[in-house]
Amino acid sequence: MANKKRTNSLWRYWGLIAFVVAMTGWLTADFGPLAITGLSALSLLWFLFQAPVPCAALNRGEAQTCRNNGRGVLRGCHIKQHQWQKLKGLVVRRRWREISADLFPNATTSLASMGAIVALLSSIIGLVKSLTGKG
Repeated sequence: MANKKRTNSLWRYWGLIAFVVAMTGWLTADFGPLAITGLSALSLLWFLFQAPVPCAALNRGEAQTCRNNGRGVLRGCHIKQHQWQKLKGLVVRRRWREISADLFPNATTSLASMGAIVALLSSIIGLVKSLTGKG
């Protein structure tokens, strides 16, 4: 029973494992650019929608943010109003300062946001390399 729990807790971080493998692929050139692009895209989706981060959505009537555990940089916690509040905030026209305050409110979310940015850049670079045939 304990082994199954350990496997499930490791499975929660599948995107981080894909991210590490993709970055290792860039450093060692063991994978082709298309494989690195795929792994980077998968890890980008994990960072945006599944990474365990604090919710940090604004609570109603209070000047405080939600302290529940959230799922991903763009999603909130189990409260229905919080679930897509960050994504809506990025779609609706806002100032860059407000967007950066939402994406980098604390250390955990900042690391997930930086991971998403690096994974996005890695996906783009890998796609360009695979399309141009250089790699």
